[in-house]
Amino acid sequence: MEKNKENMLAMLDRMLDDDLPYGERLEAYEFLLEDCNEIVDDMLKRFYELDGDDAKMLLEVLAQYKGNKAIFMALVSYLYRGDDVALFARLIGGYGDVRGIETLKGFLNEYEPNYNEYMEIRNAIEELGGDLDFKQDFSDDPFYRYLKGLDEEEEDSRRSPFESYFASRDDDDDDECDDCDCDEHEHHH
Repeated sequence: MEKNKENMLAMLDRMLDDDLPYGERLEAYEFLLEDCNEIVDDMLKRFYELDGDDAKMLLEVLAQYKGNKAIFMALVSYLYRGDDVALFARLIGGYGDVRGIETLKGFLNEYEPNYNEYMEIRNAIEELGGDLDFKQDFSDDPFYRYLKGLDEEEEDSRRSPFESYFASRDDDDDDECDDCDCDEHEHHH
């Protein structure tokens, strides 16, 4: 489809139409992700009228259009809502505005992120050219524990259920007569 203003606006309407199947909305979302600078102001205007998932979807699209202070401020606003910290940290990092470094660091000082959120914030700060000196104990975080293998079952639980049977059979073998061929003696095991 040709990228002219009329088509761009039609795709914007399609993406924000909750009555359409998700696949059609996703197609419009992907169309709007690039080469639609011409309608950024139109998208921002619609963004201010929305909330919920539609607003988040549109803000993800807007995050692809760098250098707009209103978009940067919207990303920061959504980060501070705390609904999807990992997503908005990632979007701020990708937006490329170096003010995001201090914004993300300030957010960390005010908010206790889970491990996934922390990783996205750290990655975003690094993507923007900053570094992070932040210490928090994540040992109780389920995602952290999973990634570090801290909740793996103990080795004993991985043993064959037959090991104890064979171990007891081996103990019985100790009763064997070492001095004979066992052909002539009857052994009870």
